[in-house]
Amino acid sequence: MPVGVVVERRKLDNPWADWAWKPVDVLPDPPAMEPWRVLKVEGNATHYHAATVELNLHRKLVEAYRVNLAGEAPLLWVVLQEVDYSESGADEWPYKVHLVTASPYDAQDLLDSGDEIVEAVAMPEAILARVVAFVKAHPEEEVFKKRKRDRLDIEELKFSKQPIFARTDRIVD
Repeated sequence: MPVGVVVERRKLDNPWADWAWKPVDVLPDPPAMEPWRVLKVEGNATHYHAATVELNLHRKLVEAYRVNLAGEAPLLWVVLQEVDYSESGADEWPYKVHLVTASPYDAQDLLDSGDEIVEAVAMPEAILARVVAFVKAHPEEEVFKKRKRDRLDIEELKFSKQPIFARTDRIVD
């Protein structure tokens, strides 16, 4: 499903960075807009419609969606990646929207690297309804049960064969 990502750019009073970038909202069924369109300006913060991306739900991640839905408030995680200027040319925006996910496990994996900006935002009601329907449509997977080996009756095999290493009364020529 297509979702629009709203990113906030806030002016900082810091000698090492001029701006702080943070995803703040996700819009269900966004209207067609060009990327990085200004939505509103409040004081030293500007909100942009950064991009429209696809929110994909996978049946293998149903357990992660269940964990997300079981929390206090269901969340979506927005991932921003830094733009490589050598590849993109003269792009004025330092970040691009890489991913929107409803899986806390995917978000944790991306947080481990520390290369991306990963922020949790509230899941809108329209998206929540779709995620709940998806989870209901995919029942829980069968729990893995380790098969136990059949018990081997040692006594039964003990006298059936002569061991290879047993001494025999053969005469060697």
